This record gives sequence, structure tokens and C-alpha cells, in this order.
Amino acid sequence: MAKGKSAFDVFVSHGPRDAAISADIARVLRSYDLRVFTDAELGAGQTTEDVLWEAISESQAFVTVIAETDPSASTALELGAAKAWNKPIYAVASNPATARLPVGLKGMTIYPPSRIEEIAQEIKKASGLLSDVDLAVLIEEYRRIGVPVDQLLIQPTLLSTLAKHFNKRTKRNVGAEELVRTLLRLRKRGTLRPSNTNKRPKAI
Repeated sequence: MAKGKSAFDVFVSHGPRDAAISADIARVLRSYDLRVFTDAELGAGQTTEDVLWEAISESQAFVTVIAETDPSASTALELGAAKAWNKPIYAVASNPATARLPVGLKGMTIYPPSRIEEIAQEIKKASGLLSDVDLAVLIEEYRRIGVPVDQLLIQPTLLSTLAKHFNKRTKRNVGAEELVRTLLRLRKRGTLRPSNTNKRPKAI
């Protein structure tokens, strides 16, 4: 997906004419120790659509630069993917008063570049959703099920079981899809050992 094994906290989407403001946004977000995906992360020989979809699905938040004209086809596609994954979406425009929001963003707050730090702070706060103790419980429950994280997405019963036991033990109410995304990020960062795929899932 990107260079190395890093997962991303934020996906920054922009059209061809907004590369400069996108770079400024990425710089500010990174100053808050957030991992940022931009089109610079695309490597040679990668299938663009697959890389983008994976990056969006594993990111915590989605930041889109609103162009003064209608959004490009790629921006519209990325926005649709972010909405499908129920990502928090932040819209940024050089001039919010004249920005043309895509249909899917009607009524959303548009941030000027001067408020990018505000966005970074919100995302940083949200990225700390699970404590170290919560993460330890999640990893334990994941290993107890004994199914690779990729397969959890196509086995709703096991995914529901994972969420049920995690939330019961932590007294939280975290959605199953968010738990899977957290597991994927942990795996990308090298902190999640593969589950034992040679054993059958325990009855739980």
C-alpha cells in the first residue's frame, strides 16, 4: 500500500490543482505525529484503486480539499469510499464562502487553511480511542477466535462475537468494523502477531 508497513491515521484527498494546500495540510497533520496518506505514497507498479481503497479503509479520518470547481472524478471516488466506511470527514477550502461542496458534503462545515491545526487536534484526540489496556484485550480476543483478521470481514458471526466479548470486558461500545480497522492498523505496524490459523476457533 505505501512505503514500508505503516498504516495511516489520515487520508488527504485533493484534485490536481490543490496539491500545494494538500501538502500544507499533510505537514500540519504530521506535526501532530499523525500518519498521513497523500498521493505521494503511491508506489510504482501498484494498482491505484486498490491502494486508495486500502488506505481509506484503514485510516482514522478523511480530509478533502474542496476545489473552486466541481470535484475531480478521483476526489468523488475517494469521498464515496470514505462515506462507505463511515469515516469522519473534514472539508478544507481556500475560500469557504465560495467553495462548491459535492452533494455528499452539503451542510458540512468547511474549514479554511488557518484552522487545519484544529482538525489535527480533533483527529489526534479521536485516534486515542482505545487505551493500551483496551488494545491488549482486543488482541487477546482476536487470538482467542483464531481467524486471520482479513477473514473476520467475511465472517460476520465471528466478527460479532469479537465485538461482543471485547465490549463486555472493556465496558465500551466500539463497533465491530472499527475493531477490525484497529487490528489491521496493528498488523501494518508490526504489533499484531498472526493468529494461529491451524487451530479451529474455540466455542465462545
